[in-house]
Amino acid sequence: QVPFSYLDVRLTPQAIEATLVLHIYDAAHDLDIAPIERLLDPGFARSQQAAISRLVRDRLRLRVDGQLLQAAWAGVEVLTDRQSLRLELREPLPRPAATLLVEGTLFPYDPEHKTFLNVYEGAALTQVILDSGRARFEHFSGSRQGVVAVVRTFVPAGLHHIAIGPDHLLFLVGLLLLGGTLRRLALIVTAFTLAHSLTLSLAAL
Repeated sequence: QVPFSYLDVRLTPQAIEATLVLHIYDAAHDLDIAPIERLLDPGFARSQQAAISRLVRDRLRLRVDGQLLQAAWAGVEVLTDRQSLRLELREPLPRPAATLLVEGTLFPYDPEHKTFLNVYEGAALTQVILDSGRARFEHFSGSRQGVVAVVRTFVPAGLHHIAIGPDHLLFLVGLLLLGGTLRRLALIVTAFTLAHSLTLSLAAL
């Protein structure tokens, strides 16, 4: 019975759906409710729905393609066996999402608090832990819009990475000094880029 939070987000072409599970210890602490077991009473929990929803809205932000979701957290349900509360959110989407950004710290009073995030998209599942050291996660969808978003994000980042790295610039200058055809130069640069990307990917994985 560790007071962690659990956030499940489901992306479909038509909507985004989210379920958030909060431990009553954390909710009672920040809403100044005593004893905390009062939140296990369904009637009392429903009476606190507006306050709980405000608390979550102010601390946890979901953005789809840069736009902050306006839907309210609702439907407070008591999970007695887990000593927790479950809230739900749903917002229709005008088009399939390219990116999902989850950011915020739900319970900053506890530096050890963690939010376990699951992002579901079709049969794919992405899992992340958000805490005081990492309060932000960006998910790129598998849709065509998501692929475009990846290119728009990482190509400029790669160019910046090359521009600020003196070893990369010296390598390119060295190639130019060696001479050779433009085709040969393009092949070497491409091979270098692929090898560099592969080693970075292996290191990350």
